[in-house]
Formats: sequence, C-alpha cells, structure tokens
Amino acid sequence: MLPYSDKPLNQTFQLDGVRHILPAEASKALEASLALAIDVREEDEILISSVDCPQLLIYPLAELEALMHELPVSVPLIIMCNHGIRSAQAVELLQCNGFQQVYNLDGGLHAWIEAGLPVAGTGGCSCGCH
Repeated sequence: MLPYSDKPLNQTFQLDGVRHILPAEASKALEASLALAIDVREEDEILISSVDCPQLLIYPLAELEALMHELPVSVPLIIMCNHGIRSAQAVELLQCNGFQQVYNLDGGLHAWIEAGLPVAGTGGCSCGCH
C-alpha cells in the first residue's frame, strides 16, 4: 500500500472513496518501480508534456473502460491527468471494477510540475496554466 490521503490537498475536486497520493510520494513509488503511472489524458495533451517516468502508460479516460482488462490488478496504479479531475473519475471507475490499489495523483500534472518533479516534453501543463 502506498501512502495516501482520503482528501486531496492540491485540488478541490474529490470523489468519495478515491485515494490521493502527493506528487513527491508518487515520484518515489515510480522511481522504485513500486507502481505504474497511468495517464488518462488524450494523446495530444500527453505529447505536450507528461511526467517523466519509464512506467508511464497511456489510457485516455474515454477508452479506459474498454481497455482496463489490460491493466494489472495486483500492481499499484497511480492515475493522472492535468489537475486531478479526470484521474479521480478514472480511479472511481477502476475501483468499481475490482482494482484495489489505485491512487489519484493529487493535483495532477500541475501539482507534479509545482513540486519540481521531472517532466517530459515542453514542461508545462497541456491546459496552458504553466
């Protein structure tokens, strides 16, 4: 089990039952290969910038339900988007389908960048806030 909070610190949107992991904790887990990163943004958003980690998998939210059978159930999954809204929805969807070790990246890529963590691409959020 990764360190998490039931209430987000870096975003206002929340869904009951969704676990939130802070960017620094997520980075440590990904660096130690203790989890997989799942980006639920669209491909054009990811091409602008994304977290820089070798375990990054791309499953756009619109396709997640059809593709979730490809994801490992026994490995912790850190779900991310720009600000944590779509990723929280994805966590809820995965939890409803039997995934127990899923975490929303608290604040999304925006909070990751604010924490000074490594980014691939142009280095800003695809929403244009950085």
